[in-house]
This record gives sequence, structure tokens and C-alpha cells, in this order.
Amino acid sequence: MTVEMLNYEDLVRKSDQNLRTIVQLSGLSADVVLGTLDGDEVSLDVVGDDAALLVGPHGQTLDALQFLLLLMTNKQRDQRLRLSVDADGYRKRRTQVLTDFAETLAAQVLKTGQEAITDPLNAMERRIVHNALTGNPDVRTYSEGDDPDRVVVISPREKSAE
Repeated sequence: MTVEMLNYEDLVRKSDQNLRTIVQLSGLSADVVLGTLDGDEVSLDVVGDDAALLVGPHGQTLDALQFLLLLMTNKQRDQRLRLSVDADGYRKRRTQVLTDFAETLAAQVLKTGQEAITDPLNAMERRIVHNALTGNPDVRTYSEGDDPDRVVVISPREKSAE
């Protein structure tokens, strides 16, 4: 088996073309726009009249599309591209909802002194919750459980004695 060597620009171009082909073959009235490119991370956005149809229930269709695209792009490659696919702004809205939710839970934890546990979240959503509270010195977060039932626990941070 041969391992193909491509630079990140080639991988970005390949993932962009693969997503365009999927959208075109689906018959949806939508187009692909290259979003941010940061090192080995790239975001692709599907926009247009039918873009929302790619989200699916709770973003599951979008997650599956992103996973498929990752497999197609990174197959048999030494270099790996981290890829995020959004459609109709779903991921941006979901990030805001999860960030607000994390901050609300953190405030609740500080008020009650009791841990708070999220509903099961996928890896990307858990990362959003962890990142949202990284700068909060009063709480700590950790993941617990096994996928697909893995949750984020938010607990009060123990005060150090001075």
C-alpha cells in the first residue's frame, strides 16, 4: 500500500472538491465556500437555499458528512487535515448555544457547590464546553463515560490555602 504525500494546500483543495462533488450529486441548491484555514485545520461552509437540509436531526447528517469527507481526504496519507464542515451556519449557532449553556452550568455550580453534568455530547461538542470554561478559575471540567454516552462534568475548583 502506497502512502501519498500531499501538502496541506493540496489536501484543502481535495477536501473542497470532494465536498463540492457530494453537494452537486445530491441535487441540492447549495455551494461550498472555503472558510478559515489555520495550519492543519480548515473549515468548509455549505451555503444556499438547501444547505439546511445537510444538518439533519441534531446535526447528525452534518457530522456524518464531515466524517465521510475526512476519510476521503486523509485516506492513506502521512499528513492529516483537521476538517470542520458547516451548513447554514449550524455549527456557529451550536457553538454559541453550548458556550452559553456551559457558562450557565458554571454559574449554577458556583452557586450550589455541586457538580453539574451535561447530556451526552460528541467529541466536538465536549471540546466546545471545555474551551468555554478554560478561562474560569473557579470551575474545572472533565469528560466521563464512554461514547456515545460521554458527558462533561463541571465541578467547583478547590481553593488553595494561602
